[in-house]
Amino acid sequence: MSTKINDVEELIERVDGTENETERIKLLEHALKVLEEYPQDLRYYFTYAVRFRFACVYFVQEKYHEALSECEEALKFAEDVEDIDEIKFLYYRVLIELKEWKKILALTMKDETHDLSWGYSRLIAAWMTAPGKNRSVCAHMFWDALILAPDVPFYMLGYYAEPEEDDDEYDDFDFAMMYCDAIGISEELQQWITRGTILFGLLTNRFDEREREYLLDVLDTLGGCEEYERMSGKLLESDDQSVIEALAADKCLSN
Repeated sequence: MSTKINDVEELIERVDGTENETERIKLLEHALKVLEEYPQDLRYYFTYAVRFRFACVYFVQEKYHEALSECEEALKFAEDVEDIDEIKFLYYRVLIELKEWKKILALTMKDETHDLSWGYSRLIAAWMTAPGKNRSVCAHMFWDALILAPDVPFYMLGYYAEPEEDDDEYDDFDFAMMYCDAIGISEELQQWITRGTILFGLLTNRFDEREREYLLDVLDTLGGCEEYERMSGKLLESDDQSVIEALAADKCLSN
């Protein structure tokens, strides 16, 4: 049995080590056949690992229905291997591509783990359920998502450069790269998120003087200058959380 365990581990390592999608699929299909002979406890862990990688390959290939099916298979084993976050993240992202707005909202209502994938997925789904009409609800969701990781939208929109891989911010950047296309599913949504991001960035001094002048003009174009003038008069130097809470309390982005 130890030889077979090593075989599956080696197959997974080979999958992770190649960028050839056709080869990855062949290796994963072979791994599933090998796993048929595994005892149940080991089969759970390795089946999850294989199904998750299948879903990743199909997502990259833009085969979203196949990716969804593999995500759902992986989720059956995720809790048993105590590794649900990465598959849940991909599952939400696939559902966005399939425009399953009602399903996303239903899932996020039950999701007790309020992480970035939860925050941005429900925001996008709420907006797309009634584009531009749920701004009060969406504003609340945006500030909730922002407080989880204040730098994420700055990476999404290209205001921040890619950090080093060993930087503490790299996970935020990695998430942002997965979701930057998702927020662009609606030009109006992307502009609205841009408005909120610039507003927050200006109030927290995230831009240098030259950038501030340009972004104030952008904010004016997006209809956020009145909010900026109002909030800059209320806020002195504050930490990120205090600024976000003040923006939410003042109902910024609600119209």
